[in-house]
Amino acid sequence: MINFKIVNKGMGELSYSVLLHTAKRILEQRELALTEGDADYTVEVSVDSSLLNDRYIIEKTEKGARISAANDCSVHGAFGKLLFDSTFDGRGGFIPAESGVFDHTPAKKLRGMYFATHNYNFYHVAPMEEIFEVIEDLGLRGCNCIEVWVDLYHYESMQSPEAQEFVQRLRTMLKYANDIGMGISFTMNANEALYNSPEELRAEWWEQGRYFKKPVAHYHNEICPSKKGGIEKIIADRRAMLECFKDLRIDYIVYWPYDQGGCTCSECQPWGSNGFLKLFPHFKALVHELLPNTKVVVSTWYFDKFVDGEWDEFYERLDDEMFDDIEYLMVFFSAGKIPECIQKNGVPKKFKLIDFPEISMHFCKPWGGYGASVLTSYLDKTNKAAAHMYDGGFPYSEGIFEDANKFICMGTYTGLYPDAFDALRAWVKFEFCCDDEALYEAIRDTEVGLTRVMDEDSQKYLAPYRSVITDTSEVKKVYNTLSDYNMTLPEKITKARNFRMFYLRALIDFEMLKHDFKPLHSAACRIAMQEVDDISHVEERTSWAVRTPLVDKGKR
Repeated sequence: MINFKIVNKGMGELSYSVLLHTAKRILEQRELALTEGDADYTVEVSVDSSLLNDRYIIEKTEKGARISAANDCSVHGAFGKLLFDSTFDGRGGFIPAESGVFDHTPAKKLRGMYFATHNYNFYHVAPMEEIFEVIEDLGLRGCNCIEVWVDLYHYESMQSPEAQEFVQRLRTMLKYANDIGMGISFTMNANEALYNSPEELRAEWWEQGRYFKKPVAHYHNEICPSKKGGIEKIIADRRAMLECFKDLRIDYIVYWPYDQGGCTCSECQPWGSNGFLKLFPHFKALVHELLPNTKVVVSTWYFDKFVDGEWDEFYERLDDEMFDDIEYLMVFFSAGKIPECIQKNGVPKKFKLIDFPEISMHFCKPWGGYGASVLTSYLDKTNKAAAHMYDGGFPYSEGIFEDANKFICMGTYTGLYPDAFDALRAWVKFEFCCDDEALYEAIRDTEVGLTRVMDEDSQKYLAPYRSVITDTSEVKKVYNTLSDYNMTLPEKITKARNFRMFYLRALIDFEMLKHDFKPLHSAACRIAMQEVDDISHVEERTSWAVRTPLVDKGKR
């Protein structure tokens, strides 16, 4: 067995201990070992404060490597790059990365990932050890900030036992990110509220005035900042939430307009350029009071989705002094569709943009309910049109079924891969210890069959559930290819969740095709879906949107 050794030459002890844990897990999965004694391959790691902007340098030889990086977090990214450039066969075979010096400064400053910690999805309920693994893997890919959300709707008070249990869970995962050297960010819907918010202060949410559509995901307990006492109640609840985390290193707080959130009353609309901004100075003042080293980011999520002219009117307000200390605007230009005001006038000069790419829900409901999801073509199209405008971002993740999409986004932020397809090819080679083109193509082509449309009754999971795959041209080929590799790749690789989720996805799609797109009519499909739910730690209370359509798992 080939032995690896990692020697600390100046890295922080906490971050170094996480690096050792990460390396041990990855090497053992590939039938290699991490040792403290004599080794076949030795990696020395150190921090050099003279290196700027998360730069790292890897000096590679046949017998090892020396890593010098700007900070602890960058050491993780450099070690990941070293692993990705090496070759593993999953059976103990190892070919080191080509000798030479690799000197790299990431393309984007803010290389984040958003964990949607709600709806009793994976991030909400999975064992903490598995959450740690996701954070560790992101560190190897160059991620430097983890973002989360405290969904106030779940709780009557931040001091309730349920809220405090969740707070401790979040604190544990976020401290682990801090231990690596990553930053932390919170996203907060501007006027979200606790479950028992005062009815007389609640926001309006229906079509009226200029609104041609209801804001989506409105819980109807949000608070209107235009009502007397509304701003005070919003800020009081937000203070209670922030008090629970203020001792952590929090780099950013993202101020969020919609989904959930917003108010369509006459005094607040259009929300993005009116009520949203009416509340903003009070929100910002609270953050500066409690978290003086934390920067506020302003999101434009869903502008122009429910009311016309919102982007234009918001853009005109950006010269206001309330934005003088704001560095980032968070945007997402899906498939490269850029608002006309930015096309015409460009990015406002005093701001930088970060994006919020959707990597979990696009094209598919339930999200992850059929196994793995990859969006190579979609992300490539979006990135080619708009990535040059961004200084990084926070991809939206609902779980572990879109790990390949996480890697693609990190590839864009780090600048290590020229496009999404090259990033996916590197991900397949490393995760599955195989660089066969046929395997890569099968993983890539699962995107072809991702888009599906549920029958109207299926929206509520009423029998008979039916979900039509709109393009089945690659379903059989993908299934046959992944079935073959399921038999030939090393067992530790095929049993790992990343391969398993793709194999189950292929099997489910194939069985749906054979059974008129009715997954519950196939015994094999039901068994596969049960395994998908088990991998994601689905509970009875888990939202229908982040679980398979099995009807025997509990109430829907």
